[in-house]
Amino acid sequence: MIFTAITAIRIARRVRMGIDRVGDSAAYTELAGLPLTLLQSVCFAYAVWLGDGWSMLLFLWWGPGFITVAIAIIVAKIRRAPIDWYPWRYPISFLCKGYFLAYAAAFLAMDTPTMLFAFSVWIINDQYEKAFMSSDADRLRRTFDDFWLFRVLYPAGLLAPYLFPGMPYRALFAAYGTALLAAWLLGTWFVWRKGLLRTLPDDASLLRNMIYFRKLRQ
Repeated sequence: MIFTAITAIRIARRVRMGIDRVGDSAAYTELAGLPLTLLQSVCFAYAVWLGDGWSMLLFLWWGPGFITVAIAIIVAKIRRAPIDWYPWRYPISFLCKGYFLAYAAAFLAMDTPTMLFAFSVWIINDQYEKAFMSSDADRLRRTFDDFWLFRVLYPAGLLAPYLFPGMPYRALFAAYGTALLAAWLLGTWFVWRKGLLRTLPDDASLLRNMIYFRKLRQ
């Protein structure tokens, strides 16, 4: 919710200053989800402590996997040797897709819809920022390219407060989720009106667009 408010302030500032678009900000993108990211690494370590193989597998990719990739990027920047992500673009893409479905299934099976809501907030908060700040439809654009229709679950998770009567803070989360969903839809309309719905962002190095990468070294 804090980052949603920060994004609203940044959008207002962009409009007031007459700036058409700003570049993607990895800091704003990653910081909003940092608690969830770190929690997955903690949960993986706890699963190892308990010897819980299924939980280790569930938290492997976005726990230690995320940290491993982050370290690799930092080392590559220090060495000034860019990583050629081209051979890994499909495995990484499908691991991310598959793990989201695994999380959604686990949250529903264990009757923890608040976590499903939290993941959707993380994703859609990022998408609303991309739409209004960078004129980038991002995940919606990629759905037209790879037809991964399960992406409909990303915004649908914001409706969890309406679907699960026992959810804590239900009224607050329903109001917040509805407002965030409306902001994302408005942002998507904003990008569409500018004719940029299918347009890739200018920064070709964004890892979120890995699926479009070409070979770094021929």
